[in-house]
Amino acid sequence: MNLNEDQKKAADILYGPAVILAGPGSGKTAVITERTMNLIRKHHVPGGNILVVTFTKAAADEMKRRIFATSRSDEEKCVTFGTFHSVFFKILRFAMNLDASSVISESEALKLVSRLTFESGLEIENVDVIGEIRAEIGKVKGNGGLKKDYYSSSCAPEIFRKVFAGYNEILKRNRQLDFDDMLLLTEELFKNRPEILDLWREKFEFIMIDEFQDINPLQYRLIRLIAEPRNNLFIVGDDDQSIYAFRGSDPGIMLGFEKDYPDAQRIVLKKNYRSKGSIVKAAGRLIRHNDRRFPKQIEAVREEGVPPEIRMFEDRKAEGDAITDKIREYRARGLLWSQMAIIYRTNRFAGQMTSCLSAANIPFSVKGSVQSIYSHFAVKDVLSYIMLARGDRKRETLISIMNRPKRYISRDCLPEENFSFETIKATVRKKPWLYKAVEKLEYDLAFIKRGTPLSAVIYIRKAVGYEAFLKEYACGKGLREDELLEVLDRLQDEAAEFRDFESWFEHMAKMKNELERRVDMEKGEVKDSVTVTTMHGAKGLEYDVVFLPDVNEGITPYKKAVTSEEEEQERRMFYVAVTRAAMRLHISYVKRLNGKDAVISRFIKEMLDFS
Repeated sequence: MNLNEDQKKAADILYGPAVILAGPGSGKTAVITERTMNLIRKHHVPGGNILVVTFTKAAADEMKRRIFATSRSDEEKCVTFGTFHSVFFKILRFAMNLDASSVISESEALKLVSRLTFESGLEIENVDVIGEIRAEIGKVKGNGGLKKDYYSSSCAPEIFRKVFAGYNEILKRNRQLDFDDMLLLTEELFKNRPEILDLWREKFEFIMIDEFQDINPLQYRLIRLIAEPRNNLFIVGDDDQSIYAFRGSDPGIMLGFEKDYPDAQRIVLKKNYRSKGSIVKAAGRLIRHNDRRFPKQIEAVREEGVPPEIRMFEDRKAEGDAITDKIREYRARGLLWSQMAIIYRTNRFAGQMTSCLSAANIPFSVKGSVQSIYSHFAVKDVLSYIMLARGDRKRETLISIMNRPKRYISRDCLPEENFSFETIKATVRKKPWLYKAVEKLEYDLAFIKRGTPLSAVIYIRKAVGYEAFLKEYACGKGLREDELLEVLDRLQDEAAEFRDFESWFEHMAKMKNELERRVDMEKGEVKDSVTVTTMHGAKGLEYDVVFLPDVNEGITPYKKAVTSEEEEQERRMFYVAVTRAAMRLHISYVKRLNGKDAVISRFIKEMLDFS
């Protein structure tokens, strides 16, 4: 391997703690693999005594591949590469005779949380919210359990307590563990069985940890236990890329490493081999606005290149059309679809973009999942009103909205699979107030039927009272009112594009089918397609061309970020997104967002600050 001086210096470290600050595109994987081979070839350390911990299986496999590609002996193939999950599961397996059936997968955990959330009275199909609740469960476990005064950040406290208790009870009943339980159980094992801890300390004489900025307090406690008393801890990471606070990651751990290990060596990998100089400089101007970080000056190895393009658009539709045009332009120049990516703050904002890509017949793949607006319960409710207005008389359709807002209509009024308003009115005739409520609903549906998609959505929100219901629902369930209303704003914007219900419903069906087709394409591992991903999902990846849409206040930084720590987390996420670009970076923002005036993100202004 051809390493620069800083990389060589890091790879040549033998003993003692060391912190390697590795900026984007600085070749940290090369340093870890080179040091691994140096330990074995130069210093004759048995491969079985080396542990390399990563945060993803893909990263572990890549390092293993690099070592095996140049290995000269079986000794090099004895190195343990793994995630925290796999390493500690191995320890538990030996000590407690566990097997794979003992561990619940993350997808199963999310399904369980989704089910329990619904059963607790929170009607949420949004994968982001379910993911937030699941991540919060992990954070609570890692911090010692659910305290009496704990206040949930993802939903109402009483709902979170129900979900948390139900989740753990089901795991216990099924004799299963999740990832967080495995760490807690390993810590308990080490405390109660010091002889087992001593065995692993003796085996793992040298420990290297990749992406150290993503570590959480429990993982850090465990790795420190195993590293004692030699403390041959070699950590590699970039505090500026610590973006997993919602999972419990704490950049303060890396920032405080040298306090825990005062004799630690520090080496900065300053050279960025990935991005053009203009992109590296813009990223540097951005991230220097964070206070809690290691000071470092990253230098580009590549030439200056074209400065990042920053454009304003009237709305998301104009923005999406312009981005698809630009993607086609790059394709015409010979760039592969797979060399381009569109990166969002969260996938809930990606719907308009995927619609534009579909309309332009541009192949795209979604890393993670784009949450269809049509799967949100509020959208389903509005569409149920419209379907009833257009003649749908299914019992289940009426049940879904008959008390949204509250009308006190009982299911007993609907004994058959199909209903008629005449039958319902005859049933409630002796209750004048209820009769009036049913009569008003019938009138509302007749009015909705006569209008356009836009007038229908506005009427349901205001005249029917659905928006007032949604505000009350948000307050009772501990959800953000503005986020639920934003869903209705997005639906209203879409409805304005169609003259009649037929063309609108046809569009909905097309979009649902397109998203399902993209999921099937992902399963088939279609190689050449534009990547649509979140900032979290983009971590560790790189593309020739990157588009960052909707860089507006309230999105980036996200409106939930109110403290200085949260703002710095948002800035680190944007920094990660910017540094995914190798050749060209396109940043855009809009003047109007969901029918309201929007403001350019402070992050764009910071990137342009040359002072």
